Amino acid sequence: MTSKHNTLHVVMPIVCALFSIVFLSSALAAPSTSSKIDIKAKDIRGSDLTKEECLQKIRSVQLSKDFRGAKMDEVDISGANLTAADLSDASLKKSILKGAKLSRADLTRANLEGAILYQADLSNAKLANANLKNANLTNANLQKALMIGANLNKAVLIEANLSGANLTGATMEGAKTNGAVFSGTIMPDGQIHP
Repeated sequence: MTSKHNTLHVVMPIVCALFSIVFLSSALAAPSTSSKIDIKAKDIRGSDLTKEECLQKIRSVQLSKDFRGAKMDEVDISGANLTAADLSDASLKKSILKGAKLSRADLTRANLEGAILYQADLSNAKLANANLKNANLTNANLQKALMIGANLNKAVLIEANLSGANLTGATMEGAKTNGAVFSGTIMPDGQIHP
């Protein structure tokens, strides 16, 4: 294969078991070029992809931490370190992120509907206009998270720490907040919780 032919390879599919992972990048691209990851529900073989294999594929993109617009629905990436990653406009519907490190991550407009974020660290994360409907945020750390306009309808926020978070304009219809900490939180109506 010639060097000229190599530069034309912009899409490199990596088919792994239950998920099809596609990285869109050029081998000779400048560092500023973003990589994309697309994890689909099934590949043509329908075999299993372990959680470890999935995390390994995510780690390979982690140097740039650019997951903008990534499609990672229904995957188990519990314990993943995505600190300061750009996950804006990403889709993580029904994904399992137990204990994931998402501190300072940009999840602006991310779709986390039905995601399990039990004990996840989302401190200082940007969740503006994120969809967290039916998400499980039990014991999650949301200290100083920016959640302006977020959809928290029917979210489980039991024992979650929302100290100093900004919930201006967020919707929380049917959210479970038993034991949640709201110290200094800017509530959906703009009032600061004592």
